[in-house]
Amino acid sequence: FGSSLKLSARTALGVRAKSRVTREKAFCRPQQGPSAILFLSSARRSALRPSCLRRGGFGSPRDHEPHWIENWNKNHRAGKDSLDWFFRAFNSTGIYEVFLKSSPRFYGFMICGGMVGGYYWSRSWDHMWDYINQGKLYRHNPYVYPPADEDE
Repeated sequence: FGSSLKLSARTALGVRAKSRVTREKAFCRPQQGPSAILFLSSARRSALRPSCLRRGGFGSPRDHEPHWIENWNKNHRAGKDSLDWFFRAFNSTGIYEVFLKSSPRFYGFMICGGMVGGYYWSRSWDHMWDYINQGKLYRHNPYVYPPADEDE
């Protein structure tokens, strides 16, 4: 009597384990029966979701743009622009790949570039002012002390 209970318990566990496997497979392939999905908890369903085969859809690499956008993207202006020389020179520097491609690097580049650029912009106008007003500014005309009297 006791051995038959052990046997039936093992069989029940085996059936339960087999049914769990079929439920997990049924989630990835819903054609096997939608009733099996109802037995899964939401945690199991979310854990199994990334393991399913992805066939494309909205936002996937296989999803295509509308035809007019694909034609728009095929239209390149390389070699036709009047500033083509500038774009080629800028692209050859690699500034975009190093500083402008990610947001934190871009903001850091803008802040540091603004500080350095502002300093040298101010210094260049100071030099221009000195050049135009040469001899008229106080620092250009140092005070000359009168000769000391010999009487004292």
